[in-house]
Amino acid sequence: MSQLHFNKIFLAAHDVGGQTAFSYTAEHPNNVTKLVIMDFIYPGFFPPAFGQNGPWWFAFHQVPNLPEFLVDGKEREYISWFFKGLAYNPSAITEEDIDVYASHDKAPGAMRAGFEYYRAFPIDAEQNKETAKAKITTPVLALGGDIYPAVGGDLPGNFAYSSLVPLATNVTGVTVPLSGHWIPEEQPQFVIDQLFKFFGNNTNSTK
Repeated sequence: MSQLHFNKIFLAAHDVGGQTAFSYTAEHPNNVTKLVIMDFIYPGFFPPAFGQNGPWWFAFHQVPNLPEFLVDGKEREYISWFFKGLAYNPSAITEEDIDVYASHDKAPGAMRAGFEYYRAFPIDAEQNKETAKAKITTPVLALGGDIYPAVGGDLPGNFAYSSLVPLATNVTGVTVPLSGHWIPEEQPQFVIDQLFKFFGNNTNSTK
């Protein structure tokens, strides 16, 4: 951000990117004016509905080498399950979209790189617990999905919001209607409206 000469920024992130965005905000609070997190639950602060370890793939992806071995040659089939199963509107992610993701996931080391994010969760949890001792004060908007077919359908609550409350002093939660996990793809106009509302239609604040 310094190299780009952005002294104040609005920051928005989805899924695992939410950990990076949160950590950046915690380390550089004077640089981030407002933060938006979309559908991520924070290691160390999983909502009770997910248990201590989160959904099944959280633990599976942390097993050394086994996920890489089992999905080798089946990358498209594997990631398709997540795109379709975690979407309320599965047509939001087209087959052509999945082809693009699959072509990259088939590259040497690509799936391992993705699994390593999950293998870092225990470290993330310890760092998040440390941050929680002095919560970030940056205003945060937590956008959560509404319906996740693969994990039971219409689950109550906004998991991104409940996971962030122990980590930040100023959190607003909004559940995105008729959306699963892939919020920007499933409800793009709703997301745009929420970002304009939260950030304010003032581009001067980003510089």
